[in-house]
Amino acid sequence: MSTKTIKVITGNKGKAAELSAMLGCELECHKLDLPEIQSLDVAEVAREKAAAAYALVGAPVIVDDTGMSLDAMGGFPGALVAWMLDATGNDGVLKLLAGEDNRAATVTTALGYADENGVQVFVGAVEGTIPTEERGTDGFGYDPIFIPAGHEATFAEMDADTKNSLSMRKRAADKLRAFLEG
Repeated sequence: MSTKTIKVITGNKGKAAELSAMLGCELECHKLDLPEIQSLDVAEVAREKAAAAYALVGAPVIVDDTGMSLDAMGGFPGALVAWMLDATGNDGVLKLLAGEDNRAATVTTALGYADENGVQVFVGAVEGTIPTEERGTDGFGYDPIFIPAGHEATFAEMDADTKNSLSMRKRAADKLRAFLEG
């Protein structure tokens, strides 16, 4: 792994620590307000945020963008999920799918990495379903309403080690780690 200091752009120290553990290196947590393009595609959002962060910081950076795409809603809310949850909570997602037979969803994390050589984006995704009610108290965001494929429990019902072992962030981080070690 490179010895250069990498700044992870987030105000969430827990997310920075989780990502640091997944990458197997120390990351410097750096809060920075970045413009965020309006897109359902988390990879597109992460690419733009990474470029903007590098332009402001002038050092290697990692940004994270995560979304949830509902099949029945044509991929909505995608990268806009945080804004949707701020406005409606998980209950809003459940109401959108009320009476809907197709409860398939995909959660995706895109990690944007930028340095003097440009921007790279690493994507991890987990397919699953949305239950009819919130379940579990661990985690954050949509964790109480997302059941990964092959499991009965929501992310919020899983212990942190189980969730992190199959999470979309872990899948993206594995790809980024391979790139950094490359």
